[in-house]
Amino acid sequence: MSEKKSVLIICRTPAGQMYLGVLLKRIWYSPILAKTAEEGVRLAQNTRFSLIIYDGDVTGLEQRASIMLLRSDAAVKDLPLVVFLTSENTPADDSLLSLGCTAVLTKPLDLSIVYGVLGRLTGEQRHAPRIPAKFIVEIREGTPEARLMCVDLSEGGLYLRSHESLPEGAVIHVRFTLPRDTVVMELTARVARVIPLGTQIDAEPGIGLEFVDAPEDSRLRIRNFVQWEMTGDLEWKADI
Repeated sequence: MSEKKSVLIICRTPAGQMYLGVLLKRIWYSPILAKTAEEGVRLAQNTRFSLIIYDGDVTGLEQRASIMLLRSDAAVKDLPLVVFLTSENTPADDSLLSLGCTAVLTKPLDLSIVYGVLGRLTGEQRHAPRIPAKFIVEIREGTPEARLMCVDLSEGGLYLRSHESLPEGAVIHVRFTLPRDTVVMELTARVARVIPLGTQIDAEPGIGLEFVDAPEDSRLRIRNFVQWEMTGDLEWKADI
């Protein structure tokens, strides 16, 4: 697992700070909180951040002044700046981008979009969030173990616990049902990673699979499951 990257979160409300702080921790970032842009600039003078998240649900005048400060101060002006807004408070994206914002995302937040945007801006290789998940996956071919336990899941693939290895690049067919679901999914997957038994102390032996041309309805079903597992206990409450 890569080291967590520090993210500066500027949000004036305690509820918003808690929501964004917990969300960022769950997708493997290290959030540091500030109430105002001025406070964020002071923190940045002594802390190295990978990007800034600014909760822009404030008055138009405060929003503009804060963004202009963040785009002009030497401590933070070169960092990617992502603005979060509730949809009813969102001005035209062009007006924010013209002030130097890197991206504008609306709340309630779509975890997959947030993960993808932040990952792209911080150089992360993974494109979709992953979660621990335990359910049985049936494999049609290639291994003497026809039923393996999934221990890790994302929209892009899954990791199966196994003492039997398959060659990297092999294409196999998998069949499974997500926990608390009734729909059986049958997907094609490519072996992207193999960890044989006894080769890594900090990793379970197994097979990492990448879905190949998965139908959109299957990807959406997995995406919704992952998002609910990661954020189902969180609720954004706008409190301007």
